[in-house]
Amino acid sequence: MKHRIIIFLLLLALPLAGLAQKDYNIGRVFDGRYRKNPNVTDVVVHGNKLKTPYINYYHSITVTGDTKIMDEIVQAFLADEKNAVEKEMQRTGGHLYYGFYRLRNYEPNHPFVFIKDMRYAPSGRKPQVTIIYMMGECTTADIKRTFKK
Repeated sequence: MKHRIIIFLLLLALPLAGLAQKDYNIGRVFDGRYRKNPNVTDVVVHGNKLKTPYINYYHSITVTGDTKIMDEIVQAFLADEKNAVEKEMQRTGGHLYYGFYRLRNYEPNHPFVFIKDMRYAPSGRKPQVTIIYMMGECTTADIKRTFKK
């Protein structure tokens, strides 16, 4: 019986993660419009499949070979800067190379967005853009520790 209750609560939490994205410009990036594009890898992980106890939703999109989609993703990310409670950005030659936002809170879950635009990385790197949206009951320090592993 406990398992059914937990599964039911997790199923209720999934639409909340999707609704949270819709409040932001990046919501249009994660709405599934790129999922069937052969240049896009779209990964969604939630619930027990996540290896960390404090992240309950993970959605990443990686794009290679489609400059138009890459530009759309970067522009959507930059448009959400005004919604960031915390942010960290690095530019290379005037272009966004790396970005991190903690967006307005949806207690108790906090939304986090990362982006890395490898088109402006040192030579030899594959030109691609990766954006990650996560929600969890954690701090920015917890997220950064997880990604350094």
